[in-house]
Parts: sequence; C-alpha cells; structure tokens
Amino acid sequence: MKNCMRILSATAVMLAAAPALAGPPVEVTFRNLGTEPVKLQLTNANETSTYQIARPTPLQEVQPGSSITFSVQRLVSPDTNGAMLRYAAGGKTCAFSTTFVMMMSGGIKQPKWNKTATPSGGATCTAVNSGFSANYAWKAEFTMK
Repeated sequence: MKNCMRILSATAVMLAAAPALAGPPVEVTFRNLGTEPVKLQLTNANETSTYQIARPTPLQEVQPGSSITFSVQRLVSPDTNGAMLRYAAGGKTCAFSTTFVMMMSGGIKQPKWNKTATPSGGATCTAVNSGFSANYAWKAEFTMK
C-alpha cells in the first residue's frame, strides 16, 4: 500500500509540474480566402503533433470565406513552442509554421518568434505573428488563397 501511495504522489507531483514546463501558448487563426474548401493534410510529425494537442482540434475542412481558431501549447520546454499546419485544395497547398524559441545571446535570454508560409501549386499563402505579451504568448494568422 505504501508503494502505491508513493507512486500516486509522484504522479501527482509530475502532473502538477507539467504546466510549469510548457512553452508560451500560441493562438492560431487560419483563414480560407479562396473560392473552394481546403482540406487539412498532416504530412509530418510536427503537423501531426500540432493537430493532436491543439484546442479545439483544427477542422479537417475549412469552407471558402471561413476561418478557424485554435491554441497550441507544447509541454516540452518553457523556452519553446510552435504550431505547424498544412491545408490543400486541388493542386494548391500551403504549409504554415509559427515558432517561439528563447535564444541565448551574450549570456542574455532573448525571445524570438518565427513564421513561414510555403505555397505550392499556385497557392498564395501568408503568415503573420502579432499580439506578443509579457509571458511571450503570441497570435499567428495564416491565410490561403
């Protein structure tokens, strides 16, 4: 019985500590500016893990003129976070990424946010980071046309 209580106590401590290890959250908005529905494509581990931990879960299909919003917060490190997403319609594809990393520069930690929007098949894709807060949380907006 003592061993069971120790295991339960250790598990509770680890679960309570997990949010302290989380990176800053990112709120992602994806907008379909095109004229046809776009479908989610998960082609790599980063996109799959984003899909699995996003709240709410990103839609599998986004209608023309519609948008979705979700949040991502990884429990890997307080110094990193990111969200990766890919939507496609016909031959057009947009792969999006937004990341945060706390960089060391001259012995001082400095926050750095990155974003990418990679089009293929004639798609037009944009990624914008904004809304930076004191706890390093941010917003990312991805658009596809």
